[in-house]
Amino acid sequence: MKISLSLLVVMCFLVFSCSTDSEGETMDDDQIGMEDDGMLDDEMDSDDDDTDDEMSDSDELVGLWILTELRVDESVDDDDLDFAGEILNFLVAAECDLITFNFKDDGTVDSESKANYIEIGLGVGGLEIPCPEDSDIESTLWSLEGDQLTFVNDMQEEETITIVLEDENTLIIAGQDIDENNYVGADAVFIRRAE
Repeated sequence: MKISLSLLVVMCFLVFSCSTDSEGETMDDDQIGMEDDGMLDDEMDSDDDDTDDEMSDSDELVGLWILTELRVDESVDDDDLDFAGEILNFLVAAECDLITFNFKDDGTVDSESKANYIEIGLGVGGLEIPCPEDSDIESTLWSLEGDQLTFVNDMQEEETITIVLEDENTLIIAGQDIDENNYVGADAVFIRRAE
């Protein structure tokens, strides 16, 4: 019996920066000269912050992301979703990377999915779910604006999904954005793998 689990994913992160200026008290001529130099440094730091903000959205995605969990809403009563979550939990425990995304700073992303090759067998101890050896590999272009992640394939077809950065190493995407027929009520959770 074969079970197919296909999930596509990814995320967004907003970086807020602020600077505070303090007013000094009465200063003599030497202190004023030193304060002027400090103000120039503050202005330069502020310019650097603006540059960092412009690059931060995309920079937050760069890295290798691994599917680690399928979160099913407690109000959803769907045996298929529950079973898919159990399969994923089993494969994660066996150190099987079912779906990965490697976002690169050159605007490309390599994705690898073994989901279409999951096979479930019946063994002496119950169900057997080996880590698939085959996988689907794809390289595309990507861009991020706010929480909107856009993929562009070789045929110039675009797909945009909404992502959430739960923290700097956890990406979430709603199941209905992955497959509106099969994953409504679930979230795919990806964790960034440290290099």
